[in-house]
Amino acid sequence: MDPNMMPNPGKMLGLQAQVRHNAAEISEYFSDLGKWEEEVKAKDKAILKGDLNPASGKKKATPGVRQKGFVEMVPSGVLGPKDKERKKKKKGDDDDDEETRIKPKNYQDYNQWDQFVHKDLDKMLEDFDENDRQEQEEGHRNRLAEERRKIDEQERLARAHVEEAERLKNLGNDLLKSGDLEGARNMYGRAIETDEKNHVPFANRAQVYLKLEMYEDAIKDCDSALAIDPRYVKALMRRGTAKEATGDKAGAIADLKKAVMLEPSNKQAKDHIKALSMTDEEKAEAERAKEEEEKRKAAIAEKEAKEKRKKERGGKKLMVREASDTPATRAGDADPTTRPARVKIVEQEEAE
Repeated sequence: MDPNMMPNPGKMLGLQAQVRHNAAEISEYFSDLGKWEEEVKAKDKAILKGDLNPASGKKKATPGVRQKGFVEMVPSGVLGPKDKERKKKKKGDDDDDEETRIKPKNYQDYNQWDQFVHKDLDKMLEDFDENDRQEQEEGHRNRLAEERRKIDEQERLARAHVEEAERLKNLGNDLLKSGDLEGARNMYGRAIETDEKNHVPFANRAQVYLKLEMYEDAIKDCDSALAIDPRYVKALMRRGTAKEATGDKAGAIADLKKAVMLEPSNKQAKDHIKALSMTDEEKAEAERAKEEEEKRKAAIAEKEAKEKRKKERGGKKLMVREASDTPATRAGDADPTTRPARVKIVEQEEAE
């Protein structure tokens, strides 16, 4: 065993002495506290008995408080003549006010209240809830009506804007057909200001810009139209044309391919893509082929026109032969008005 862990006899004795000393102090404290408590109780009892009251045994009778209006010298608590009259008068007034005076409640009144509560309280609560529900429903209906009114007004204004924008667009179309490019551009601009969500005026104004050779503005308007409706084929084709004019052949082909994807039967877009994809030699060859085709079509049209004229004449043809010289001509007639005709109709033959 470790020597350091062994108890020290001196320390143990010191601790025991300290414990005994503390116990003695505590015992003495409680003893003093008990004595003080006993002394306090003894003094309380003495006070209650009157032993410690200096005025005990020497108390004299003091007159009572005088009544209101007391004027006679009478012993305290004894009513004088005027006080008796005043009391009688007051008693009569109290009898008159007894009916109007609030009476205290007794148990019967509370029983009646309980009956009233059990009988009518539920009905009162139901009526209150019903009134509150009706008020809430009325407020809700009023709010809905106000919201509907606002929505109807907004829709009316929107329809008015759409109709006005459509009218301005149609005016622009008429001006474009008549060749008034500046007027058409201004009218399309007004239509756009009236209804910015309509993609058609943007695309139509782009067509005006193409005719005015303002290709960058045409591209911007096509961009605006496609931002509203990405599937609008006319805007794609017009933007492709504008890009081709600015030298962006790849962009033009991309727009035209999108147009063909949306409208597979669009021959104009297909031909445009084919033309943009050709080399210079292929373009020249295509131009020659086009000219030959136009000549062929013109020859066919001319032949058809001749056939039509033959049918209109009934298949007959006037044959004209030159007449022989007359004696007047041989004599050298100087007057041309008297000279006979050199041609005459000999016969009418069937046309070949």
